[in-house]
Amino acid sequence: MPDLDTVLSWRGKTVRDREGEKLGTLGALYLDADTDRPAYAGVHTGLFRHHESVVPLDGAQEVDGDVRLPYDAAQVRDAPNVDPDVALDDDEQARLHEHFGETESPAGSDAAPEVVRSEEEVRVHPGPMRPRERVRLKKYLVTDYVEKTVPVRREEVRVEHEPPS
Repeated sequence: MPDLDTVLSWRGKTVRDREGEKLGTLGALYLDADTDRPAYAGVHTGLFRHHESVVPLDGAQEVDGDVRLPYDAAQVRDAPNVDPDVALDDDEQARLHEHFGETESPAGSDAAPEVVRSEEEVRVHPGPMRPRERVRLKKYLVTDYVEKTVPVRREEVRVEHEPPS
């Protein structure tokens, strides 16, 4: 399985099947939660690249500036429909393993590992060298309840009496 830096450099590149037929472009990445290595990728296929097929990255390699998958075009286009905007659950991973002919999970265990979608964009800025570290971004929904005094303005009408002159 390719490393994260290699797969990040593949984003947006043309994806070809094992025969060299163009399938689409590489899009979203899905990381194995246990090893933080790329396990799956989305391939934008179809008219105007609106359809995304999720494919395992096992055996993928860069050939002549394109990404070549070890699957044929029909197998990628007929891949099980999974929601590309959320993490893959165990059932979806099992369907993908069955469809692409894999007999075990990418990590080699009996249970399919949790997969997390990664949308990283690499930007290089020259500057001082810093130690390298791996970070993970997790998104949480937090609800805060606050009490606040808010000024309220209103108009009042008063009747004033003046004695007759």
